[in-house]
Amino acid sequence: MTATDTALRHELSDWCGSGGAEEFPYDGVIDRLRAVGKHFLDEELLSLLAECRTLLLEAGAGDAGDVRADADGAGDVRAGTGDAGGVRDAHAGPFLDVLLDKFDDRYDYPSYTALALLRRGAPGDRAGWEVLRRHRDRTVLLLLADLIGFERLVLDGTPCDPQGMLPDALLLNKRLRLAVRVMEPAALRALDGAVDPVAVAATPGRTPAGELADAVLRTTTAGERLLLRTSVQPVYVLHDEYLFLRVLQSFEATFAFMSATLDEAVRTLRAEQPGDAAALIAAVADVLRESLPLFSLLATMQPESFRLFRQFTEGASAIQSVGYKTFESYCSTPARARLDSSAFLSVPDVRGEVLAGRETVQGTWEDVISSGWLTEPDAAAVRAAALQLEAVHQRWKQTHYRLAVRMIGTRTGTGATEGVPYLASVISQRLFPAMEKQPAVG
Repeated sequence: MTATDTALRHELSDWCGSGGAEEFPYDGVIDRLRAVGKHFLDEELLSLLAECRTLLLEAGAGDAGDVRADADGAGDVRAGTGDAGGVRDAHAGPFLDVLLDKFDDRYDYPSYTALALLRRGAPGDRAGWEVLRRHRDRTVLLLLADLIGFERLVLDGTPCDPQGMLPDALLLNKRLRLAVRVMEPAALRALDGAVDPVAVAATPGRTPAGELADAVLRTTTAGERLLLRTSVQPVYVLHDEYLFLRVLQSFEATFAFMSATLDEAVRTLRAEQPGDAAALIAAVADVLRESLPLFSLLATMQPESFRLFRQFTEGASAIQSVGYKTFESYCSTPARARLDSSAFLSVPDVRGEVLAGRETVQGTWEDVISSGWLTEPDAAAVRAAALQLEAVHQRWKQTHYRLAVRMIGTRTGTGATEGVPYLASVISQRLFPAMEKQPAVG
């Protein structure tokens, strides 16, 4: 045991001895996690961390505070005081839940990507699509600004953990440019004056990465900084896993917006407001299109690095993405064969909501056409927006497939999924099959 390990154990023991009244030693825990990888944390340390979590549970810290969002989607940690021991840090319990997922034998894709941490303080699904988009934009900007900062340390010659298999400068600079491409549309909406719209229109992706990242990070709250620090929990010691996690998290933030906005579109269409419903569906298509460069960013991951660290992600697969399946199931009701496949069996809560009769864009569109009140121009507007989303989604799936072929070839996917063959099999599936085949008004 190194002197650093011993010091960390003393810090944790002191924290437990104080009843959680002292600040939780995040830095020491995270430094150790990123130095060895979550998969290789030793049992003694994990047991001590589990004791810390037990103290938090006994103190009722889960009810004592939260990460709450303000009107702009920014969040902060609100400390609370438990009934036993004076716990003041409400973030520590959820952080430890994510950290101890393998120790608890409940490791999966949501815990690997720390979604429970990232979604604390998110606005409710009924908050209104513009609030939801601001929150999505804010989250993606934070995640990718943090990624840029992490990569710039390598370019400056001062890399931090995890730092195995460092990419060369050429690859890193390409990575920064692609991160900027994803950030620019959100920055134009969310950061007044930080990005020149004329320059972006002329040369997208050419905003200086350092300037854009710094502009985002200057606006962070203490709670957001803690969230960024705690939400990267790699399983191994390879540098590229940081990129992998931040891209997955950016996609999940996008799926959450898309799902909630399509829910609003269904309710709007049901309320006989087809023009508003079409605008909502179009907004979803726009944000999904903006996210496409995330695949190009992910393609800068070194395949050999990915193949190494993915050995330790067994049990976590993107097929378990609740956000993606929720988005899909708001478009139209999946066929029974798909509901009974591993795709939806991996997300039982979403499957249950579909089987219980979740309303969809396509189903509602058909209902209101049958009712006779939807005019042909209104029906055509909703259908056009849906098919716009369909087209973007097809590009999304095809790009995902090509990237998977490059990264893993014919290997089995993580979590014992079929990997590339599975992705190939779903390319032909449509979000709005009836809307593609039918005229606007039958």
